[in-house]
Amino acid sequence: MVFRNHREHRKGSYMKTHSVSLLPVIAVSLLIAFSLMTSAHAGSGFVSPLDRLSIEQSKYAGQWKGDDVTVDYSYSKDQEQIDLSGNVRFSYSLTMGYKNLRDFRLSAILLDQNGRVIEEIGLITSRGSLDPISFSRRIKLPRNAVSMAFSYQGKVTDVGRDKTSFWFSPVH
Repeated sequence: MVFRNHREHRKGSYMKTHSVSLLPVIAVSLLIAFSLMTSAHAGSGFVSPLDRLSIEQSKYAGQWKGDDVTVDYSYSKDQEQIDLSGNVRFSYSLTMGYKNLRDFRLSAILLDQNGRVIEEIGLITSRGSLDPISFSRRIKLPRNAVSMAFSYQGKVTDVGRDKTSFWFSPVH
């Protein structure tokens, strides 16, 4: 390589040194991103105290509100299982703006005393209208489950409008 002046040589050297020094940073970034994706799929995660619903009583009825849905739920439990049932109602903005529900899923996430995810249980998989949807499920209860959280995802459509997705997951 022939350089016309000293500045060209320094500029070329700087660029080579700079790109070589970025290589370890990029490699570490990719490694961290991969490990986060892997741990998310392994069922690990944390739910903040504000999103936890206690399941320590033997019977309870309550309501949980998300931005897009309201879940009226009740449960009764013994030491090894919980019977969880309820009704999902969609928000005014969804029911007034759209006619069709596509691929809606509601899940209960069982948590330990520290808010760590133990297991995620599907409660509803539905498509059709935006009318309220009922659910009832008997779930084998892990010994260390003391609270739960709800998560949901779905899509809505209407004639002449694009699909709109909506979701909530409290897991961090």
